[in-house]
Amino acid sequence: MFERRLRWFIVLMVVLTGVIVARLVEIQVVRAADYQGLADRQLTRPIQYLRAPRGAIRDRNGALLISDVPTYDVNVHYAVLSGEDSRYLEALARELRRSDIAPKDRPLAESVAELRTRVAGMWRKLVELTGVPEDSLRARAASIVRRTQAMRDFIRSRSPNVPSIREEALLHPLIDNVDDRTAVGVRLALEGDPWLRVVPSSHRVARAPDALMHVLGRLGAASPEQIEADSLAADELRALARDDLCGVSGVERLAELTLRGTRGRVVEDFDRHTIEHTPPQPGRDVYLTIDAQIQSRVYELLAEAVENSEHPAGGAAVVLDAETREIIALVSYPAYSQEQLEREGDRLAADTRRTPLRCRAVSNAYPPGSTCKVITLYGGLAEGVVGEHARIHCTGHFLPNDQGKFRCWIYNQYPGVTHDMRGYPDGLDASDALRNSCNIYFYTVGDRLGLERLCRWFNALGLGRTQGTGLIEETDGIVPTAEWLAAARPGSPQPQAADVWNYSIGQGEVCATPLQAANVIASLAEGEWRPVCLARDGSGRRVGPPEAPAVPLDERHLRVLREGLWRVVNERGGTAYAAKLDMDDYELCGKTGSAQAVPLVLNRRYFFEWPGGRRETVLATSEEEAALRFADVSPPPRLVGWRAQDRFPAWQEGDKLPAHAWFTGYTQPARTPRGARPRGSVYAISVIIEFGGSGGNVAGPVAKRIAELLLQAEPEWG
Repeated sequence: MFERRLRWFIVLMVVLTGVIVARLVEIQVVRAADYQGLADRQLTRPIQYLRAPRGAIRDRNGALLISDVPTYDVNVHYAVLSGEDSRYLEALARELRRSDIAPKDRPLAESVAELRTRVAGMWRKLVELTGVPEDSLRARAASIVRRTQAMRDFIRSRSPNVPSIREEALLHPLIDNVDDRTAVGVRLALEGDPWLRVVPSSHRVARAPDALMHVLGRLGAASPEQIEADSLAADELRALARDDLCGVSGVERLAELTLRGTRGRVVEDFDRHTIEHTPPQPGRDVYLTIDAQIQSRVYELLAEAVENSEHPAGGAAVVLDAETREIIALVSYPAYSQEQLEREGDRLAADTRRTPLRCRAVSNAYPPGSTCKVITLYGGLAEGVVGEHARIHCTGHFLPNDQGKFRCWIYNQYPGVTHDMRGYPDGLDASDALRNSCNIYFYTVGDRLGLERLCRWFNALGLGRTQGTGLIEETDGIVPTAEWLAAARPGSPQPQAADVWNYSIGQGEVCATPLQAANVIASLAEGEWRPVCLARDGSGRRVGPPEAPAVPLDERHLRVLREGLWRVVNERGGTAYAAKLDMDDYELCGKTGSAQAVPLVLNRRYFFEWPGGRRETVLATSEEEAALRFADVSPPPRLVGWRAQDRFPAWQEGDKLPAHAWFTGYTQPARTPRGARPRGSVYAISVIIEFGGSGGNVAGPVAKRIAELLLQAEPEWG
């Protein structure tokens, strides 16, 4: 029985082996030419993808800010760009013989040599037809090859058995942004070459004023990491590919999935007859909440103030519609044009004093100074540590036994003078304290609140977190909780009593962005903290992260703050009386701030140590720049430390620190009852002039001019 089964098993195995051998003979011998032809066709007739125009970015009124214009790309096969073209050219030669374009008895090596001569001639003809130097063309080809190889290495790091990637069998844009006349010339002269195509494309053109370039952002080549993480990776015609440009900053990045179009797809036979053609579809437009004309005018006002300040460096201004929290203007000075960035990008990046590439309005977190006192007061009222009418005496100094520290600004400016002496013999109540920005009052309230409760109110009013723009540039700022101090201040990790005193007047480690400051004052005007909105799509849907929940505020305490903020600007003797509007129908309410800040470090002296102990010093603006000094040295010396060399403004240890000039405020109709929630045209404004000094005298007048601009021009833009 067993032997019979064994014989049948052997017979079965022999039959199966025979079938497999026969199939292998058919594949490798009988149909070898067919399969070779199929492989050649896959290599020599790649799918062509046509770039999709991105959607336009417009302002709140529909004015075009940046869009794509029709143009052409000259695409060349990767094998030709890489120089690794033997397999590709051999496949082409076989295809030419199959299609009777070349004699069938012609030696393959002879056909390949002819094709190689045509490839060499292509480079010369492209130089003649486009005017692009051959060195530039070769550099562009090398860049494409490097990125493709990086993509291949990235994919193989996850799937080691992948022999090649799709990009190695595609045509890539060697020359982009080609005009109609040049495209026709290249097509007539070179499109007989199977490895070259001239295809429709588009080019991004900015029509926006320079004042908006920080907000709009820029495009960059898609990285392997971005391609892998793309949420549309499964969509062949919408997924990011190696040659694609995608948003890397600003609204271009924020609205990438909205702006990105659907690429076209073309499949041709060897004679260039179209087998399949899918045209590209443009992306959808995005509408900013910003008014481009208001943005430009605010930029001009800010630029004038910065350049006329004692230490011109930079500044920022933000305008919000307090009711909707739409951003009307988001201005950083200085700015740059698209052409400047393309021509002088390295110089702009190296400017450590002006830092023109920084979007200061959302990227720079500054000590908020006395603008922060509104949060301290609200927290004190809400927690019951101070009452609306409770009075606190201004003695000029907070510490009875150390009169040289924690003093009131008036005591510093006019030695020996206190607010008690200036009309408040019985001390200051909450409204008085805001009007006069009395440090002693707020040290006292902060001390009673303590670090934990003060920081909780900082966070409730939006500090320490982004405001909802969705911009990659937007920073959280700093709310220095006990946990934050333990991590960020290893030399003194435990909170000190002096910490909360500093934070209560917006000094020390607490930092806020100009956007955060504007949203704080909008929250006091409207009665709740809410996230802001920067962009919407064509249907009006918000573009960006989901809205964070609102934080309602107590109207009883807000009434006290609003009265004080009105007095700051509109009552003679208020710290921002210089910002009082020259208008009968509207008023400005607000708070000034003069925040001490460490001067900018313009460059550093870096100390390198060689293995033998010898040291060398390099003066540079960054560690990367310093390391370039030893780029050709192996092994390079070790960086052992650095010291700030030059600062702006010029400053030495022991000197009084310069101060940023702040103003935050909101507009309201003049008929608004004192302390009531304003209705109608309510715009929240924040202004900072770096190292400008007095908030009331420098930043306040800028906010006044911005407010008058908004209110006078409102019928045309609002």
